[in-house]
Amino acid sequence: MRTIVLLIMACCLACSNIFAQKQAANWYFGENAGLRFDLDTNSLIVLNDGQLNTREGCASISDSFGNLLFYSDGVTVWNRNHAVMANGNNLYGDASSTQSAIIIPKPGDPTIYYIFTVDNNLDGANFGLNYSIVDISLNAGLGEVVSKNSNLLRECSEKITAVLKNCNSEDLWVLTLAAEDGSTTPGVFNTFHAFEVTALGVNPVSQKSTFNINISDARGYLKLSPDGTKVACANVRDGLYLYDFDSDLGTVSNQLQIRIPSTSRYPYGVEFSPNSQLLYVHSSNDYFDATGGEDPTTHTSVLSQFDLTAADIRRSIVTLDDRQLFRGGLQLGPNGKIYRALSSTYEQGQYFLGVIENPNRVGIACNYNHFAVDLRGASSQGLPPFITSFFNTEIDIIRNGLSTVNLLLCDGKSYELIADEIVGATYIWTKDGITLTENDFNLEVTEAGHYEVYIDPNNGDCALVGQAFVNYTTNPIANDATLIQCDEDGLVDGLTRFNLNEANDLLTGGDPNLSTVFYLNATDASINNTVNAINASNFSNTINQQIIHVAVVNNATKCYSNSELTLDVSTTNSGNTQLTGCDDDGIEDGFFEFNLNEAESDIVNGLPSGVNTSYFESYTDALLEQNKLDTFFTNTIPYSQTIYARVENANDCYGISEILLIVNQLPEIETEELTYYCLNTFPQTITINADTINNASTNYTYNWSTGDNTYDIQINQSGTYTVTVTNDNGCFKTRNITVETSNIATINAIEVVDASQNNTITVSVSGEGLYEYALLNNDGVQTPFQTNPVFENVFPGIYTVIVNDYENNCGAIDDQVSVIGFPKFFTPNNDGVHDKWQVLGISDMFQANSKILIYNRFGKLIKQLNPLGEGWDGRFNGEKLPTDDYWFAVTLQDGRVLKNHFTLKR
Repeated sequence: MRTIVLLIMACCLACSNIFAQKQAANWYFGENAGLRFDLDTNSLIVLNDGQLNTREGCASISDSFGNLLFYSDGVTVWNRNHAVMANGNNLYGDASSTQSAIIIPKPGDPTIYYIFTVDNNLDGANFGLNYSIVDISLNAGLGEVVSKNSNLLRECSEKITAVLKNCNSEDLWVLTLAAEDGSTTPGVFNTFHAFEVTALGVNPVSQKSTFNINISDARGYLKLSPDGTKVACANVRDGLYLYDFDSDLGTVSNQLQIRIPSTSRYPYGVEFSPNSQLLYVHSSNDYFDATGGEDPTTHTSVLSQFDLTAADIRRSIVTLDDRQLFRGGLQLGPNGKIYRALSSTYEQGQYFLGVIENPNRVGIACNYNHFAVDLRGASSQGLPPFITSFFNTEIDIIRNGLSTVNLLLCDGKSYELIADEIVGATYIWTKDGITLTENDFNLEVTEAGHYEVYIDPNNGDCALVGQAFVNYTTNPIANDATLIQCDEDGLVDGLTRFNLNEANDLLTGGDPNLSTVFYLNATDASINNTVNAINASNFSNTINQQIIHVAVVNNATKCYSNSELTLDVSTTNSGNTQLTGCDDDGIEDGFFEFNLNEAESDIVNGLPSGVNTSYFESYTDALLEQNKLDTFFTNTIPYSQTIYARVENANDCYGISEILLIVNQLPEIETEELTYYCLNTFPQTITINADTINNASTNYTYNWSTGDNTYDIQINQSGTYTVTVTNDNGCFKTRNITVETSNIATINAIEVVDASQNNTITVSVSGEGLYEYALLNNDGVQTPFQTNPVFENVFPGIYTVIVNDYENNCGAIDDQVSVIGFPKFFTPNNDGVHDKWQVLGISDMFQANSKILIYNRFGKLIKQLNPLGEGWDGRFNGEKLPTDDYWFAVTLQDGRVLKNHFTLKR
């Protein structure tokens, strides 16, 4: 009889931890947002039936079976039917207080609950810390607030938390931060007040722990660790502090300030991991605009993790998330995950909760998922707090490093759940609430269910509990398959190389969620020991018809089934062929883009219809079906390269063929020329030709636009003439010869400026040619040709103007001109130089009828000269005149009258 009683008591104790967690099963928070944690099925249900609409503070409570009892924003209380509870208005909390309320069951009385409330510290009407009493048995179980707003502290911060005194007691501590005497002095928060809650009620005298701090910012969360040993206190503008807590005495000690090394350094939400070894902090930049208001779009937030077991906790920080986001709370859920309020208006994050999936794991292994829960309502800054002991760590009986409560097994597999091995302890295992016969520290499971273990150490320590939700998933379907490969290098020995992955679609049925692992023996495949897996991408068989053993794996669940892959070697052959191209891409470098499909008819000739051909750059690639070429391929080796074609039917290889790619050279010709035809030579012809670089080749053929087919042709007209030159490989080039016209120049006019300091001749011509100009004097001296038709500083005399078509060689034309001028002196001493004075530039052709008169300085006429004569010898009436200046007057035939003087020197 005693054994039965102990068993019943143990079963009740085993369920107590789960029941406590179920009291946190229903959450109402934010703007009509809600969640339900179904711990029997380990599922999460989004609720949208709540009436609560709060910026921050909220609280809720459920019974030991997870049924909602009531919830509050610290001001109003709603019952389970979401109606305001009787007398449920005007509590002294505030919806904008960080933790406006927490709900505490009265120890030893399942019908009485305390609602502890804290006001905010902003509106000048701070009601401090109060508690109200709810009797849930009244009004047919809908409850009634039977006592309201009993004051404990006249002023306190916006934070409150609670924890069981120990595992063997229902008594609790309710903890807040306020001034030492609980006065209304604003901005003096330096003392933790722990109020004891027992079966006798709430002790109004607190256990105080005072520190040398001056906290003026009341905002931010206060949390006790699930095991009741640590306290984290977030004070937005005044920093983050970590303490030790004595749950027997209710005292706080060992203050440690922790700084967040970020611009988003102001802490708001804090939470401990279920095993109480890690601390998570949600901090922000807490930006205020010029008006003193807060704009969420300007806020950035950081989610950080600290390792409380580290030698230097402050240096153990790991940043899990950093983004534009408003501040928000953190709350541990009954499923062992930590939820993050996403208060935002610009990325619609307010309609989601972030989740730390595995909060007991250090660093990023904790797996933070930002948009994890779609609420359908809006999350604001707050999440409901609970007695932290509800979430005290269960021991991990799964021990797979993935999850402490969820275990997914593959069909046909067993698993050993392992609890802590404690000498002398009593172990009670249950499945779906039914006690099992196993009484040791481990349990082998072979079917789905909710497994729990209760451990009584029998040494005065607290009992331990653990749970595992075990589910099974079906194994994937694995198909047998045959992979036919070509015999390597044409050797008919049944041995070759395989790319086993080519059979994946056959083995998996084409399911993209499945993968394959290959083994030489069935034993390795049956346990999927990947250490002994073979290289699937390049495997050489040892016998024909070799069997390879396969594990077909579900990539998500890692469950697998086995099948066989038969490796068969084909001895059929496909044909070799070649493709040719001309190096006509304009670069002439030996490269050409081939259409490989043009080789297919030669390759598959004689093979069954319906085969497929694919192309590869190397034989190995063709054999292993890797690095497949596109249909259009440019050779990578100039002028000549061999590639390979693999012919198969439904992945069965018929053969591997060689394709010789040949790039033939083009004829070597000059493709463009410009030449000229002289119109003045018409109808004479000129010769144009194909201009092959190595002269005319007997291996070339010519096709002219004129219809001629010779190397050169005769033409006497302008235009563009083309000739296509083709070599004996059929490669061709086209040469374009542009014939433009030219001819001898036509002199339109010659303008002479003479009898001046700078005599000039300007020639004006017309014609199609490019012309150059020169002057030829009577002594046969010619100036160099110049392209400028203007001659300057021309010495007086008679000249022949020559105009030549210098570029196109169509000939020259000339004309004579006269340049009139007067010598400045003469020396009639019969030395043959300057012995006579005469006007220059006069001839039978030019100015022949001019009149020339010479005077002495007194105006006496000395001499009238014959314009065509030799000139004046310096004598008058046969006598030599003395050295002196003499004057002349010239009336030219063209009517010009010129007067000046010259010097006679003796």
